[in-house]
Amino acid sequence: MQSHKSLWFPFLHKEKILLIFIVFILINISIYTTFQHSIFSYANYGVNYPNAGLEFFYYIYCIGVNPFFFILLMLLLPNLVSYDFLNIHQNHHAYMIETRINKKQYYLDIFKKNILMTFIVMLIIQGLMALIIHFFYLPIHFNTMNYPVDYYCTTQVLAHNELISFILFVMFTALGYSIVSSLVFSLQMMITNKYIYRCFGVIFGILLVLIPALIQGYLPIPEAAFLLQINNLVAIGMENVRVNPFGLSNLSLYFISALLYSLLSIICFQIFIKRRQIND
Repeated sequence: MQSHKSLWFPFLHKEKILLIFIVFILINISIYTTFQHSIFSYANYGVNYPNAGLEFFYYIYCIGVNPFFFILLMLLLPNLVSYDFLNIHQNHHAYMIETRINKKQYYLDIFKKNILMTFIVMLIIQGLMALIIHFFYLPIHFNTMNYPVDYYCTTQVLAHNELISFILFVMFTALGYSIVSSLVFSLQMMITNKYIYRCFGVIFGILLVLIPALIQGYLPIPEAAFLLQINNLVAIGMENVRVNPFGLSNLSLYFISALLYSLLSIICFQIFIKRRQIND
């Protein structure tokens, strides 16, 4: 038990906290910029629309409108655990741990810790975002409203009750980023340069947004391409430029995409372990 607890130590240090803090400051700059260039900054908007604060919270997640927020989070993902893991491996500092608890078990433990840390960090970031929006921009209320058809921003993304929808959205978004983070972790089998890997999350995230749109014309069922779009995991129901594929609900689309990404992550992780065992 003590040896497993000690696995946290290389990933919990002052530089990590500083990095998360800097990213959070940049996220706040992104929020301010988005607010100033949106309809939410109009005079008396918050007075006329009681759910304005909650609408703005969801609006930030729209990758097409505010890509900087998404880019910052994707920049953070490889630097939570994965980069340190790669750095420790290349410096041979993990040799004694790998020998003591078995290399495969060691990799599996760090893989799980990466998912857990990503989930916790994303929950904290989203919670702080909601508080900052509530106190400094527009108050967040949970008033169940009847929105007109095709309204530009609804707050009943995953459930009719505004509060339940908000809780589910925050939890599932954090889990979505955790699943993506696990895939980024597994792709160390291809990206071995630790300096390039630091920024790999941004490149990977942009590709996961663009590739489904580019390949849909080459598939027998074009709609199937959008099951792999990262928006389904990290911006649930926020991209309203097209209807959900196969008429799926936001929640159903999320679970299908989460399952596909999880399977892909597990496959890549198994390949990653085998390559390490062969080449090390």
